[in-house]
Amino acid sequence: MARSNLKPVSVAGIEFDALIEEQKTLSATIPVYPVEDGFPVSDTIILEPVSVSMTLYVSNTPVTWLYRHGTSNSRVNNICNRMEELWLSRQLVKIVTTDTVYTNMGLTSISIKHSKEIGYAREISLTAQKIRVTSRKTASIPSYILKAGETMANAGTASTSTTSSSAGTASGSTGGSSGSSGSSGGSGGSSGSSGGSSAKKNQSILYGVASGLGFI
Repeated sequence: MARSNLKPVSVAGIEFDALIEEQKTLSATIPVYPVEDGFPVSDTIILEPVSVSMTLYVSNTPVTWLYRHGTSNSRVNNICNRMEELWLSRQLVKIVTTDTVYTNMGLTSISIKHSKEIGYAREISLTAQKIRVTSRKTASIPSYILKAGETMANAGTASTSTTSSSAGTASGSTGGSSGSSGSSGGSGGSSGSSGGSSAKKNQSILYGVASGLGFI
C-alpha cells in the first residue's frame, strides 16, 4: 500500500502515532424463560452494542506521521489532556482505524501508561462502546379514527363532576335531625321491640333445655 493512502488512527480527530493492538467484540444475550415442563426456552437473541478496545502509541517525535505533526515537547501532554477532556465531557466520538470507522462511540475507559521503556512517550489504552441513538417522531392521526359508530359521528367528550362529601354530610345531618325529632315519639316502640326480642330469646333457651332433657 502506498504511503499516501495510509491514514493515522484517530479518536475524535486526535491522531496517534501507531496502533499497537485492537480488539473488536461482538456479543449477544439470549434470554431464557422456564416452562412447566421443566426446561428453559428462548424466543429471541438480543444483540449487544459493538465494543472496541485498542492500545495507541503517542510521542513527541511521531514515528510514522512526522511530516504531518512535526516535533513538539508538549504534544504528548496535550493529547493526554484532550483524552481526559473527552472522558469528562461524555460526548460521542468517531474512531478511525486503518480498516474500520466507528461512529457514535462512547468512551467507557481510558488508561494512560508511562514507563521507562518508552521514555517520554505514552501508551494509551481505551475501550469504547457503540451508542444506539434514537429519535422521536410525531404521527398524525386521521380524522376518521376519532369517529364512533356506523354513522361516523364525533364520539364527543365525557363530562365529569366531583361530589362533595360535605353535601352528603349536610343532607345526612338534616335527615338525622328530622329523625331525632321523632325519636322521642318512637321510644316506646323501640322499647317494645327490645322486649319482644328478649322474650324470643328466653323461649329459644327453654326449647333447647327441654329438647336436651328429652321432653320434646
